Amino acid sequence: MSSVAGSDGLVIVGGGLSTGRAIKSYRESGGEGPITLFSKDSHVPYHRPPLSKRFLRGEAEVEDTLVEPAQFYRDHDVDLHLETAVAELDVRDRRLRLADGGEKAFDKLLIASGATPRKLDVPGAELEGIFSLRTLDDSARIRDAAKDARHAVIVGAGFIGMEVAASLSQLGLEVTLVHRGKGLFEVLRARPVTQFLQDLYGQHGVELVLGDEVASFNGFSKLDSIETKRGRVAQAELAVVGIGVAPWVDWFESSGLPLDNGVVVNERFETGPDGVWAVGDVARFYDPVFGKYRRIEHWSHANYSGTKVGELMAGKDGAYDVVSTFFSEVFGFTFRLLGDVDDVDGIVYRGSLEERDAIVFYLLEGRLVGALVVGQDEETENRLKELLARQAPIDDPDRLGDRQTPLEELLPA
Repeated sequence: MSSVAGSDGLVIVGGGLSTGRAIKSYRESGGEGPITLFSKDSHVPYHRPPLSKRFLRGEAEVEDTLVEPAQFYRDHDVDLHLETAVAELDVRDRRLRLADGGEKAFDKLLIASGATPRKLDVPGAELEGIFSLRTLDDSARIRDAAKDARHAVIVGAGFIGMEVAASLSQLGLEVTLVHRGKGLFEVLRARPVTQFLQDLYGQHGVELVLGDEVASFNGFSKLDSIETKRGRVAQAELAVVGIGVAPWVDWFESSGLPLDNGVVVNERFETGPDGVWAVGDVARFYDPVFGKYRRIEHWSHANYSGTKVGELMAGKDGAYDVVSTFFSEVFGFTFRLLGDVDDVDGIVYRGSLEERDAIVFYLLEGRLVGALVVGQDEETENRLKELLARQAPIDDPDRLGDRQTPLEELLPA
C-alpha cells in the first residue's frame, strides 16, 4: 500500500472555507511544518454564498469565489491533493487511508470534510436535468443548464432553495418552488417575515406550491416535468433539490470519535484524542454563549471557526466566543439573523419589512436570545450582538415594537 510523500505535520481533510481560513491563521499564528490537504473538490477552497447567487447568475466567475488564490497554498507549504477522497481514519495509529489505497500519517489532524446534499428517493430522481447544489462545479452545471431551460422547479424552501429560486427567476426562467412545509424560511419562526417573503416571490412570478412534496420526476432520458403527491404537475427542464445536507462522517464512523449529528467537539473544536480537531459543517460544537451543542452550516460560522481553529492548532489559547450570525439575500432583500432562535417563547416585531427597516426580537424566558435585522446599521447590529452575548433581560418586551422609542431606552446597557 503506497503512502503520500512528506513528513507527517498537519493534515486537513476537506477543502471548504473553514480550511482556507484555518491554513491562513495557522501560519500567521506561528504554526510550522508541512500541511497536507485532501479534498474531494476539484478547486481550492472557495466561498459558497456566490454559488446560489452571483456565480449562478453569471455575475461572478471562479476566481471571484476563491478564499485565497492557488498561489497562496504554494507560498504556505501546502501539499494539495484535490479530487482525492479519504476512506478511513485510524486514530490510534494516527493515519489516514485514502480511497485509492494510499496512506498518510499525521501529527495533527483537522477534520473539515463538510456535508453532502440529501437526495430525494422518488421515481425519476436520476433523470438528466436534476441537480443538487453544494460545489462550485454543481453551480456551474446548473448555470449552464439554465441557458437552455424555460421552466425550473426548486424543491425545498431553506437557504439554498430560496436563493436558487430567486436567482433562476432573475435569469428569466419560470420558477416553481415546491416545499412540504407551510411557509418560506421556516427556520425564522416569524409568520410576518414568511408572509412578506411569499408576497415578494409572488411579485417576481415564482409559483409557490406549499404543503406538498414531489412524488416523481418525469421524462424519458431528460426531465420534462414533476408531479406532486397532491397531483400537481409542473413543467420543468431543470430541477434543483435543496432539502438539506448530512455531515460527511462515513470515512471516520469506525474511528471511535464521538458522533451525534456530526462529530462532537468542545468550544476549542477538540474531538477528544490529542491533536485531532473538527470544524465547519461536519462538526457539532459546544457554543458557550448559549450553553448548548450546535451544528451550523453558514458562511459566517465557517469563516470565524476556521480562523479560530487555526490559531488553536498553532498553540494559541482561546475558545469559541462569538454570537453566531446567518445572512441571506433574495431579490435584493437582505436580512441577517443573529443568535439562536431554535427555542423561543416570545417574538416582538419592530419597524417595516416593506420599508427595509425592521428588527425581529426573539425572547426566551424574558431574555433576548436572537434578532433578525433588516436595513440596520453596523452600530445597531453590534449593540444587539453585545446584548445577545449575555442574553440580556428585557423588562418590557411590548415596548420593543414601538418605533418611536429609541432602542437605547429599551435595551439595557
